Amino acid sequence: MVQVMLRAGDGYGVRGTSPGGSGSDSPTAMRTRVIELAGRMLDRCRGEGPANCEARCPIRVDAHLYVQLARAGRFREALQTVREKLPFPGILGYVCTQPCELHCKRLELDRAIRIRDIKRFLAESEEGEPEHILTMAGSRSQRAAVVGAGPAGLMAAHDLRRAGFQVSIFDREPQLGGCLATRIPQWRLPARVRARDLSIIAALEIDVRTGVQLGRDLSLAELRARHDVVLLTLGFAGGQELLRSGAGAVEASARDTIKADPVTCETGEEGLFAAGDAISGPTSVIDAMAHGRRAAESARRFIDGEALEYPGSATQPPPLLWKLGIDESERRRRQRTPLLLQPAAPPMTEREVRGEGERCLDCTCDRCVRDCEFLARHCNSPRDLARRVAAGIDDHVETIYSCNICGLCATLCPVGLDTGELMLAARREAVREGLAPLPEHRQVQRELRAGLSNTFSLAAAAPGRRRARRLFFTGCELPATSPKQTRVLYEHLLRQDPRIGVLMYCCGVPAEILGLEAEGARAREHIAAAMDDLGAEELIAACPQCQEMLTEWFPQVQVSSVWEVLAETWDPIQRYDDLRFAVHDPCRSRHNPEVHAAIRTLVRTSGAEVVETEYSHERTRCCGSGGKIENVDPELFSKIAARASGQTRLPMVTYCIGCRSALRDAGRETIHLLDLLMMPSSVEHALDPEPGIVMRLANRLRSKWSIRRLAPPAPE
Repeated sequence: MVQVMLRAGDGYGVRGTSPGGSGSDSPTAMRTRVIELAGRMLDRCRGEGPANCEARCPIRVDAHLYVQLARAGRFREALQTVREKLPFPGILGYVCTQPCELHCKRLELDRAIRIRDIKRFLAESEEGEPEHILTMAGSRSQRAAVVGAGPAGLMAAHDLRRAGFQVSIFDREPQLGGCLATRIPQWRLPARVRARDLSIIAALEIDVRTGVQLGRDLSLAELRARHDVVLLTLGFAGGQELLRSGAGAVEASARDTIKADPVTCETGEEGLFAAGDAISGPTSVIDAMAHGRRAAESARRFIDGEALEYPGSATQPPPLLWKLGIDESERRRRQRTPLLLQPAAPPMTEREVRGEGERCLDCTCDRCVRDCEFLARHCNSPRDLARRVAAGIDDHVETIYSCNICGLCATLCPVGLDTGELMLAARREAVREGLAPLPEHRQVQRELRAGLSNTFSLAAAAPGRRRARRLFFTGCELPATSPKQTRVLYEHLLRQDPRIGVLMYCCGVPAEILGLEAEGARAREHIAAAMDDLGAEELIAACPQCQEMLTEWFPQVQVSSVWEVLAETWDPIQRYDDLRFAVHDPCRSRHNPEVHAAIRTLVRTSGAEVVETEYSHERTRCCGSGGKIENVDPELFSKIAARASGQTRLPMVTYCIGCRSALRDAGRETIHLLDLLMMPSSVEHALDPEPGIVMRLANRLRSKWSIRRLAPPAPE
């Protein structure tokens, strides 16, 4: 007995329809599936980065972008790109531990890009007064106190001020900088560099009170009484002194540091936060700055009544999207270890900076958007689309029905992400919510109902027989447009195997494409029942999308293509020795090299020459009709068809009825392979219009009854 395989996952997306004919997935389950697929896209898509350098930067500076800008000599823009996330580019240009370089993709070839040194060059090449970024949110009445003017405190004060707070910094030293001024020697971090960067504090009009020690000159209780939020960024030594002073508002951790949540920086006292070395112990300057930023964000959320939650793990870097093709030991051998206990190296020259930019592998990815008109029209990247669909499909129904579901995106994607799978799941959700199918799909639904009806379907053994181990699966399109070729093709198969039966029925792809789960289940059940009744164990499909769908549904059944049979047995009616054709591979045959080879064999058997285009075989472009988008977005459909047909000026041969129609509509002379093989004057009809729906239905009946009238083949 043929089992209907109902699976969730790849291919056409969600397989969750019950054999009873109605979807078994609840609306909640379907929504969960959409969220799951969108989440996968958001986690793995490289379209918006980050490159490894940005992913490993604790402050998430877009190193990839500023290196590319420096490569082009656009040094001011590059420096301002750094300042968007890091207001202290000169300081970090000297003392950053350069985590951005540790997984640089360039390590696969030789050594990492000198990202930190480029940042230093950008900061020091700026002439005149520093062009600090001073834009602020609307002014707030709330006051924030930052105790400690080291790396964590400076970053926290900067961020709070730009968020609109009235900010005061308190530090026991006579000057700003903390360890930047007292622990790092001049030969490693020149005072002029520190002073230039820290001038942003005055430019932001942050109140600075130096020479003020907590516990001696003012108490923690006083600070908390005068301010809405207080941030303790005292450094490791300052934190220990505060604990020894017995200030009741803070507790000691197991490491003898101030006890605070490592992610939200909460101390357990309302409005009191702690960050930097005071809670983590001694760490790097850039890590302390990142921690100060996190404390400032928590303080803002506290004031605004928002939950103090962070996406993912704020204490762990995001997963790397760009894997290195070398093992870990080799990566470590090639990495550039920061030598912070030695004098800084000589600065890079402009020529060296540009040269390093040339070495950058430019870790961006827009392959799918560049090659897909749907994505280019509707989003900046698949992640952009995933965010919108995850938020709700109500306002995006036409968008999700504008995808061809052709699979090119998954073929081009370095990590195999399939936007079409997400669009199909969203279509199912749209149907469940009553938002679809769209009015534009009425004709598709009408033909689908016909393809699923007894009137227009046929399941029969070979003439004169009752059982059939093999069935010729005609699908819908071939009988609807070419009844004569359908009969001739079946007669040919009968001559090769007198026992082969025929199954003329819809494979269910239109239902799958529209998100109609019940209709898709009906198609599966009917096919399975017909195979059981006839004792069939093998299907020979005439249509690429039928072959793909049947293979997906019935993995235990042998499903092959009629083209593979013809390639071994067909004798052409007419030869075309003077013609050259470009073959258009339907997108449903994308991953079927055996079919590709058979098609080209058949064209050459007819005497014609095959000319390959750039987008063929697994990289083939959709003709535009794959996702039933022609009525939803006719302009996009025309653009897709024009691009597919514009790859060549030669006439085209295809083996999909939908492709033939779309390419003809785009003005390309196109014939179906069966026309080439069976019609003496096929090339003359390369631009003939396709039949309308009434004629298509009539043709199905003609196909059905012409096959029923076939007599058993005469014995040879």
